[in-house]
Formats: sequence, C-alpha cells, structure tokens
Amino acid sequence: MNRAEKTTLFTALIAVISFMLIQLFHGELYRPIPQAVNLFLHSAMELLNFAISFTILVLGWLFFIKSLSRQRLYTAALFSMVGIFDMLHALTMEGMPFYHEVGTVSLSLVYAVSAQLIGSLGLFLIFRADDRPVPSASRQPVFLSAICCGLLLAVLLYSISKWPVAQLFSDTSWNVLQIFATVLILTAYGASIGTLLYRNRNDRPQALLTVVQSLIFFLFASLQFCLSSSIHDTDMLVGHLYKLAGYYYLMKGIYYVTIEEPFKEQERSEARINYLAYHDELTGLSNRRLLTERLHDEIQRAQQNGNRLAVLLMDIDRFKTINDALGHTFGDQMLLAVSHRLREAAAMPERVFRMGGDEFVLLLPDLTETLAAKEQAQLLMRLFDKPFLLDQAEYHVTISVGISFYPEDGQSVDILMKNADTAMYNAKIHRNEFATYVPRMNVKAHDRLRLESDLHRALEEEQFALAYQPLVNLATNKVVGVEALVRWHHPQRGLLPPGEFISLTEENGLILPLGEWVLRAACLQNKAWQDAGLPPMMMSVNLSMRQFRQHQLADRIKSILDQTGMHAKYLELEITESMTSDVEFATETLTSLKKLGVQISIDDFGTGYSSLVYLKRFPIDKLKIDRSFVTDLTKGGSDAAIVTTITSMAKNLKLRVTAEGVENAEQIRFLRERQCEEAQGYYFTKPIPAGLFENWYKHRSHSA
Repeated sequence: MNRAEKTTLFTALIAVISFMLIQLFHGELYRPIPQAVNLFLHSAMELLNFAISFTILVLGWLFFIKSLSRQRLYTAALFSMVGIFDMLHALTMEGMPFYHEVGTVSLSLVYAVSAQLIGSLGLFLIFRADDRPVPSASRQPVFLSAICCGLLLAVLLYSISKWPVAQLFSDTSWNVLQIFATVLILTAYGASIGTLLYRNRNDRPQALLTVVQSLIFFLFASLQFCLSSSIHDTDMLVGHLYKLAGYYYLMKGIYYVTIEEPFKEQERSEARINYLAYHDELTGLSNRRLLTERLHDEIQRAQQNGNRLAVLLMDIDRFKTINDALGHTFGDQMLLAVSHRLREAAAMPERVFRMGGDEFVLLLPDLTETLAAKEQAQLLMRLFDKPFLLDQAEYHVTISVGISFYPEDGQSVDILMKNADTAMYNAKIHRNEFATYVPRMNVKAHDRLRLESDLHRALEEEQFALAYQPLVNLATNKVVGVEALVRWHHPQRGLLPPGEFISLTEENGLILPLGEWVLRAACLQNKAWQDAGLPPMMMSVNLSMRQFRQHQLADRIKSILDQTGMHAKYLELEITESMTSDVEFATETLTSLKKLGVQISIDDFGTGYSSLVYLKRFPIDKLKIDRSFVTDLTKGGSDAAIVTTITSMAKNLKLRVTAEGVENAEQIRFLRERQCEEAQGYYFTKPIPAGLFENWYKHRSHSA
C-alpha cells in the first residue's frame, strides 16, 4: 500500500468515525442555531463552495490544455453547473433577499437538492466512462452547454415555484421526494467510489484517490442532510462542513490531475531528456557530450594549476567479431558488463565515459607525472584478466588503451581526443596493450585513412589478385587442393598481403563485396584449370564473419557456382571457430551450405573457443590445425600434444585434418606418424599466382 492509499484509508476512517461519534453523541451535540448566525455561516460556506467550483472550472479551462482529458473537461463543466445551484441555494436562503417558498418548502432547499443530484449523478456518469484525450477546441462548447443548461434549469425551477400548483407541495410529499433524491444521491456517490477503485485497481494515482476522498465526504454530507430536522440545526451545519471538505478534496484532486501531475511529468520528461543528453542510454555512463564539457573544464583547471591531465581511450579488442558472431543483444550485454567493471574499478566513476560503440574514456586530472597514467592503463588491462560470465558461459576479452597528455600532446579537447585515439589504434595493432601518443603515430593514422580510401577504388578497378597455396595429401604426396589467398596490387605501395588491409575491410564493410569477388574469381580459376586438363581439385576459400552472417548466404554462393560453372563438390569454405559461437545460427547456416554440396572446414582450429559438445553437431568435413601449433611441433612441448589430440579427436569424429604452416621435413614426418591427412605451407611452396601454380603443378607431377 503506497502513501496515497494510506492517506485515503485514513481520510475514510476519519469520515466514518466522525459520523459515528456525531450519531453516538447526537443528543449532547444537537443544538438549534440562531438564524443570523446560521445565515452567516451558511453563506460563508456556500461562497467557498462556489469559489471552489469556479476554481475547478478555471483549472480545467486554462492549464495544460495539451493534456486535457474527457474526465477533466466534463468535471470542470459539471461543477460550473453545481456552483450555479449552490450560489442560488445561498441567495434564496431564509433571510436573503431572494427567499421564496414553494408550498411548505423553501426554494433554497430545491436548489440544494438539485445541486446534489446534478453533482452525484454527473460524477457517476463521468467516471463510469473511459477517460481519453480531447482537443482543446472542445472546451468552449462543453462549458457553454453546461452553464446554459444550468441556468435554464435554475430558471425553470424558479418559474415552476411561482405556479399555483407548486403551492400544493406539503411536508409529506416533499419528504418522500427528498428521501428518494437522497437514496439516488447516496447510490450515485457509492457507485462512483466503487467504479473508480475497481477500474483503477492495478494503478491508483494520488489524484484519483483524492477524488475518492472527496466522494466519501460528499456521501456523508448527504447522509447528514438527510438526518437533519431543521435548516438551522447542528446536523445541517455538520453536513455543510462535510460538503465543504468534499469540495476541498475534489479541488485538490483536480489540481493534481490538471497541474501537479502534468507539471511533474513535464519535469520528469525534461530531467530524462537532460539525462539522455549527457549520459549513455545503454550503460548509464556519461557520454561524449559530457566528456567534452568536463575535459574542457579540466584543461582550464590544469592550465591554472600547472598540472598535467591524461586522457585514456579504451577500445574492446575484436568486439566487432563478438557482435557479428553472437548478435547485438549479446554485444549490449558485454558492453554493460565492461562498463560495470570500469565503473567499479575507477576511483571516481564520474570520470568514466562511453564514447559510443565499444570505446570508453577515463579522465585522470591533477597528474604530476606521466607514470601514474601508465600504471592506471596497466590496471585497466588487468581488469580483463578475469572472464565475463554471460548466459552461463565465460568469455575472455581484452582492451587496447591509448593515452594522451595535456599539455604535451595537445591543449584543446579535440586534439587530445584525436591523439588518444591515434595512440589507441597503434596499441590495437598488437591488442591487449597500451600506447602513449607520439607524433610519428599520426603518419600511421594518416596512412590508415588513405589506405581505407584507396580500398574503394581498388574494388572498382579490380586491383586485387589471388595467390594459391597447395594442399598436399601426406599419404600419397599428391596435390588435392589449393587455398585461394587475396593480394592487393596497390598502384603506389606494390603488392600488399591480406594482413595489411583485411582488417580495414571488415571494419568498413567492404569485406562483403571483396569476399564475393574472391569466391567468384577462385571458382572461375578452378573451372579454368579443369577445362585446361588439370585433375579436379578442391578450391578452399575463407569466409569472413560478416559473410557468414550475411542474409541468404547459401543462395549467394549457389548463384556464383551457377555463374562460374564449377561443381559444388570442388568448393571448400573455411570458417573460424568464433563463427560457431551462436550454435543455433551456425548449425542452420552450415546445414544450408552443405545442402549445396560444398565442403566445410574449420580454419585455425585450436585458437578459438568452440565447444567439443557442439562441434559434433556441425556438418563439417575438416579441421585445419593453426600454424602456431605446427611451428614448434618437433621441439617437444605442448604443441605436439595439442596436434596429437586434435588429429585423434578428428579421426574419432570422422573428420579430415590439415596442418597449416608446414616448413620442414621433420614436421611432415611427425604429422604422418599422427595420421594427419593433409598439409600446406612453405615446405611445398609459397602462395603463387595462377599461372605459376599451373607450371608448378605440372613440374611436380612430372617429377613424381
């Protein structure tokens, strides 16, 4: 039970207990009130009632018109009518200039009962209907209609009171009408209370409960009027006090609905807008805008104090791969976990900012030496030694950190941030490192931007070419396939290996058209070799993460096979372990590829984090042992054990095994002993262009 509900219950108890006490001690409390005193008190209370009715009208007419609702509008219009009858009731009281009798009853009582009937029945009809927004243009016709109807009814009652037939009203007939009207009024108030509480049983705002409190007092006012034996007694006075309390709470409820709640909602909206303007919506950390303002202030303060200032720009390594492999929802969870860890580790969390994407910034003001910033960078990287537990699985991630200092590396926000970003990209070359800015890094950054620009032209002008590295069967010593490897013939820089540009294409999305070009060119070449009389062999092509998650990948590959005329059984698609993290998606995609008839291999096996439990579910044909395990294969150590384990496991799973990076005869002998089927590497040949490969193949065949 919230505070507003407790207040409503307490108010209801006060009304009930006060009514019971009045009835219990009725004999002692009952007193006739002198006419002059009663006239003064009654007139004052009715004047207050009219003022409150007018206030309710004004609240509904003037304030927060854009949030005007049907209940607000109709309630304000209703009490403009009720206010008219309350005022007429006061003006026609005994002792007032417009006093008039209708039979044995005063016209004042007729107006009083009419006001109660209009108010109770009107509120019941208003709250029984659904509330909904209404246009501000409807205010004038609704209010004019209510006031006109009220005035016409008042004039009609006054006119009827002048008719001779009205003099036939006796006390008995009036009592019957009054009892009937009271029952109707009490029923309407009770039904209104029940309707409000039931229709809003799940959410009861303060304004609604305040209206309920007013209805409770209106109900007890009607009961008290019914029990009164004279218009000049204490029962009638108490009834008017209940009525005045009801008006007060009704005005309070209308005030909440009309002014306070819209005002608070507007304040909340403004606060939310202001918060979002300076904070990241996902992580709750301060955002780039607030970073700019804070950094500007810290620069000015450092300038005045003669201190240093450090900007540490952090970026999650291989986050794009994580995002592509596991989806953006998982990526958001990872960002939340990273931000939480950074916030907890920072001495002052308000100095941690999210730049956007997977970039975060830590400000270190008031430095006397640069060593403190470097120690902080090392501390930040150590935070990521512990894996993240997400979706009941552990994930290891690392960060790269770039550092720039004020005043050495810049004296403005833009320059400090640019240089920290440059240092971060320099650290990202090796990953899980930090780097402090030095001017020569700008040359590398400029080269990177220029290279990215050149990539677009390279695709348009087809500056790329393929080199081929053979796959040799270790049992027969025959070439059974080739792996297609892309090279870039840069007009100024010469032949560039994939390590210098593939990461850029993955970042800017050019990997998709480049990957499609590589696949088409490799299939065309393999078909050309077959047409030239070379024995059919397997063509291996690497798929990038973005290609693997590309929409309708199987259809795209089928289209390329149809266009080039190469049979699907001679195409081998190489994926990495990281692509299989999303098991359901990987299984579905690999199954659709296998239906084409292509072969599937997992490249760089042993360096990722694929689960052996799920590995057997994937429709794959081959495991390729990463070259990092093959390099030191014959030196004893764990690499030999790892290769032995992989080959043994693959044999049990009925998978072929290819060893990459083979460079000497000792490695070949070791692999043959472990029943590794295939090998590739410099021992046979470096990757060579198509024409040289054809000559190499023919020469090797004749030599054999």
